[in-house]
Amino acid sequence: MSNTAVVEESAEIVAARVRYRASIGGASHEEFVAAKVALVELSTGRSISAEEIDYL
Repeated sequence: MSNTAVVEESAEIVAARVRYRASIGGASHEEFVAAKVALVELSTGRSISAEEIDYL
């Protein structure tokens, strides 16, 4: 018997993860930051501050 939970991700999170992966190593730093912010906000349910975005 396993005590591992199975968590299904929403289509929005899956799409955000695909967008983020596609942006890694891409030509646009702005797209990378936007994709990462979207993924973090959808995954955690919290907004990313301007200071955190500047760090990225």
